[in-house]
Amino acid sequence: MAVERVTPCAADYDMWTWRCSECAAVVITVETRIEDRAAVAERRNVARYAVTTPATIGFGSRTVACTVHDISATGAALNLASRPRLPKRFTLTAAGSALACRAVWRKGRKIGIAFR
Repeated sequence: MAVERVTPCAADYDMWTWRCSECAAVVITVETRIEDRAAVAERRNVARYAVTTPATIGFGSRTVACTVHDISATGAALNLASRPRLPKRFTLTAAGSALACRAVWRKGRKIGIAFR
């Protein structure tokens, strides 16, 4: 995905238009305006999108409730309801899709995952 244009759309917000170089799909997001976007360090190779989607983490016969906080084509950040012990690899089920994942980082009740 590459940024096609940024358009001011409301007080303190910008509308970002992204176009996929492979399939020409267009994604539009609205984000809080940052005065100097060039000053914001972004280490990710793909765009991430803020969401609030209920999900479950499954491993063995156990499931753990969580919320997908942001998502990209390669991974996501999750908020957990508690601080359970999780294996390195598990299945994330959200919006009817089951995705194989691996844990990348964890901080308190937040966990970063990469899709396998």
